[in-house]
Amino acid sequence: MNVLEKKWRILFAIAIGTIMVPINASIVNVSLPTITAFFSTTIASSEWVITAYLINLLGFVLLFGRLGDFYGHERVYMAGLISFLATSILCSLSPSITYLIIFRSLQGIAAALMISVSLGIVKSAFPHSQTGKALGIYAVAISAGLAIGPAIGGLIQTFFGWQTIFLVNIPMGITSFLLCYKVLTRDETKPVKLDVPGAILQYFCLFSVVYLLNDIQTSKLDNLTIIMAVVAVTTLMLFIWNEKRADDPLLDLEIFKNKTFSAFNLSLYFNYICMYMILFIMPFYLQKVLLCNPALTGVVLTVNPVVMMILAPVSGTLADRLGSRPLAIMGALISALAFYSMTSLTMFSNVFDVVWRLALLGIGAAIFQAPNNRAIMTVIPDKKKGLASSILVTMRNLGMVFGVSIAGILLYTTISPDALQQNQLYDLAAYNFTSGMHLIMMLGAFLSIIILILSPVGIYRKKITETKEIIQESDIIPAPQDILEESSEIINELELVKHSKELLEDSELLRYSKEIIEDPSILKRPKDILKEKIEELNLEISKKNGK
Repeated sequence: MNVLEKKWRILFAIAIGTIMVPINASIVNVSLPTITAFFSTTIASSEWVITAYLINLLGFVLLFGRLGDFYGHERVYMAGLISFLATSILCSLSPSITYLIIFRSLQGIAAALMISVSLGIVKSAFPHSQTGKALGIYAVAISAGLAIGPAIGGLIQTFFGWQTIFLVNIPMGITSFLLCYKVLTRDETKPVKLDVPGAILQYFCLFSVVYLLNDIQTSKLDNLTIIMAVVAVTTLMLFIWNEKRADDPLLDLEIFKNKTFSAFNLSLYFNYICMYMILFIMPFYLQKVLLCNPALTGVVLTVNPVVMMILAPVSGTLADRLGSRPLAIMGALISALAFYSMTSLTMFSNVFDVVWRLALLGIGAAIFQAPNNRAIMTVIPDKKKGLASSILVTMRNLGMVFGVSIAGILLYTTISPDALQQNQLYDLAAYNFTSGMHLIMMLGAFLSIIILILSPVGIYRKKITETKEIIQESDIIPAPQDILEESSEIINELELVKHSKELLEDSELLRYSKEIIEDPSILKRPKDILKEKIEELNLEISKKNGK
């Protein structure tokens, strides 16, 4: 009973702490227009409040996962938990947009420490028979964090100001730390080889690319931009070169030779670009064009993740019965229709017009993501499941980073940064904003069509692989090795073979053959043998007669 209670206490402690990571990935979106106006800065600058967090979360998660193997997952998680609490306080006290971006960067590193090892802690706490159930509850906590982040951010900002949205982490973080300190066991450290060069190259390549995208938004094509472009290309080439030669690479590039695995990961990347473009642009549209307050904005933005959280388990169950591809194609098609329907949103639309479209997009994303994740994990051998899981997390966060940057680029093609600094948009400014939003929605629809096309990739090879696995796992057609082993047992157990062995062992011929092999000189012609036998017989007769 104590063991059972400890397992569930560990899961609860990790879930309470880890839920802060997705909450802080989405809670700032609602407050971004207010933060932009508060510091009198541009959207391109305030974007870094989101991007800096995601870059560091993405750039360090693989490295910290390996670090957890050395220092212990529990130690790394608790270090991340303490750091997350400290950086949350610093974010709420930021005196300028620059300090806020710096503190959010540090918060992203702390989040990477937590998220990189939390899954491993949960898996280790439960026996194999209960792993699926435990990970399912863990996944619900992550989805719940993404869902409640905008609502919490909107409500708190409305009543207490944007600075207090970061203080939500304090009670959850303290609770998680106290529980973890009591229930987690700190294991001994053990040696592990870290691909530090790969981690550094990955980080600088990602940072350079995002910096370029941010500069393109404001049309600042200066010398620093050119330098960053060179750095991005150079670090990418060096990263690929390093990963091919490293003994224990940060990212095993060989895994991408599997066409199905690559296609579904690329689909996941495109899907998260689409989802985060929506999370970025919708707060501005709702507050600046439709004149909604932050609290209502937060509630509206929860529609999409709540629908996904409800339907994702159903979609995963259907994928086990129907296969991943039909549902992935259906989800991509629904998402494309949802994005296309959003091109009809104007400055005269109402909140309900936004809600039902976000709900439709949530349906499409839920139908797509669960089967897509299942397909990624099933096409890779068990010995590479951990690597496949890390790549899946990386693609998800990479899509989030690029989604924000790409949405900003498209928006700035129709409206100037100065116009966006206004608290409310009217007439031509509102029209220009919605025109830029329509470009974003069109890109989302286009990427969803690409996802639809990518879903059948490798389907014939997959069928062959599945057939091979069925034959190998079949009880009717055993494996060749099993046939040999069973045949050997049958032969050894046959009575005929046993008697044959006994006859051979007792045979005069066998003994005589052994003597010949040992001493070939004993071989004689038949007449000599006969002569000896006659002499022996005469000798015996003579002895008898003498008696």
